[in-house]
Amino acid sequence: MPYSMTGFTFVKKTFPDYEISVSVKSLNSKGFDLSLKGDKNVVMYLDLDIRKLFQESFERGTFQVVINITYQNLSNVLDVEKLKIILSQIKDLVNNLNLNLTDDKIYDILSYQLNSNNSEELPNQLKEDVINTVKESISLLKQERKREGDKLILDIESRLKIIKDFTEKIEKEKEVILEKTKERVYQKVKQLLGENYSERAFIEATLLTDKIDITEEVIRLKTHLERFYQLIKLDEPIGRKLDFLCQEMHREINTLGNKMPDFSNYTVEMKTQLEKIRQQVQNIE
Repeated sequence: MPYSMTGFTFVKKTFPDYEISVSVKSLNSKGFDLSLKGDKNVVMYLDLDIRKLFQESFERGTFQVVINITYQNLSNVLDVEKLKIILSQIKDLVNNLNLNLTDDKIYDILSYQLNSNNSEELPNQLKEDVINTVKESISLLKQERKREGDKLILDIESRLKIIKDFTEKIEKEKEVILEKTKERVYQKVKQLLGENYSERAFIEATLLTDKIDITEEVIRLKTHLERFYQLIKLDEPIGRKLDFLCQEMHREINTLGNKMPDFSNYTVEMKTQLEKIRQQVQNIE
């Protein structure tokens, strides 16, 4: 069954020295787009790796990924001796310039310096833990998108059934309407041209009914319906194919209505159901 492009997952993993949280929000999109936010070192050093993981797992969608790391011990992320040196330098500068700064201001300067200098390569174990947590979030997101996709397909199938039923009614009733139309034209031509032109009336009536015959449109519409049912059973990205089929089905239904206005009640409802299907298809990967 197809996958929806919408979903949300949140994974939090606790390790001896840190805690990793990964949240992923997935939205529908015509293509693939990913934004990564959170821990700046993760964004800096693992962006390409994480992007590749998502591209291998999903074909379409907009993904908003946030990764945060909470350290259990500050010594794991802060060089205490380096911190002391920076703090001492800041205080010396303040004294030399005769500045009257509060501890809060000094802290702001210290934080800026730390953030400016704290762009070190991530330890290999931390990298591995982040990547594994991301993989778990991807697995859960796929499950979520699958559940949403199943709901979409159930709705689409119910609407396809309505279109299919109307198509079958049209197929059964079209010959009767053709004969009635042919007879009306025949009688009208006879009325205008007289009894001596009955053969001409027959020819004109036949030509008109040939023009309004919808056999080809019905056959193509049934073919599109059959293909639609085949596609929604596949476990692969099919959103673009379904969108194209919706366009083709709309064209056939529209032609049906134009050729045989007698079926306008049917075709209006068919187009209404098809539009709702098309809206659902926009959310399918």
